[in-house]
Amino acid sequence: MENTFKQIVLIQIILLPVLIVLDIFFAVPEDISNLPYFEGAVADMSDGALIISLIVALVLLIAHYVSCFLIYFFKSVGRPIYLWTIILIVASTLLTPQVMTGLFATVDTAHSILAGLTIAFMYYTPVKDKFEK
Repeated sequence: MENTFKQIVLIQIILLPVLIVLDIFFAVPEDISNLPYFEGAVADMSDGALIISLIVALVLLIAHYVSCFLIYFFKSVGRPIYLWTIILIVASTLLTPQVMTGLFATVDTAHSILAGLTIAFMYYTPVKDKFEK
């Protein structure tokens, strides 16, 4: 079971940079993201608010990546960090409408499923005993 847990976390560690690359190089076309439905989501934000939200997103992404490494090595501090970064990522995605390509959505869904599996492993299986050492 420990081996499966480590493989799931390792796949997540690999998928995070893949998601970033997909978002940069396979971005949503401008004509879709400029539709009236998405007009007010980011357009009404001031430059300062946009910069602050980008900094918060970057800090959250780095914290999540670090927590993946911590739970891979069964460090007890990694469990709450991982759980809270997942909660904050889900909350942040619920705040604004999002436009994404099908490929990005597929990889993001796979990452979300693996995050759920990781939480289940960390708190409800014998793997939880590894964190309490």
